[in-house]
Amino acid sequence: MTADTRALSRAVTEAVLAVPAVRSVIPPGPSLAVLVRDVRSVLDLPRDGGAVLVEDRDDGVRVRVVAAVGAQRSAIASVRAVRDAVVASVELATGERPVRVDVRVIEIL
Repeated sequence: MTADTRALSRAVTEAVLAVPAVRSVIPPGPSLAVLVRDVRSVLDLPRDGGAVLVEDRDDGVRVRVVAAVGAQRSAIASVRAVRDAVVASVELATGERPVRVDVRVIEIL
């Protein structure tokens, strides 16, 4: 369990952005729906925290991330690389593996 989910979100966001082929991290939620209309405004990171949703629950940490990736790399490889980066980042920060990691990728041509 972590006391500061915003700090953990920022750390995980930075880890995901370091993954090859990841262009940006998109905050999950209503902003994702805007992606279809206006990609540029959605790709900006929020100023108060990271773009990765981190939930600190009684059973452990749950993480949800949506990443825009370049189409030059396999989507499956991108999902696995993002998942591995998230797990490693959370383990480093909390000392525990997250109980759930949801990764979605959007391929950008």
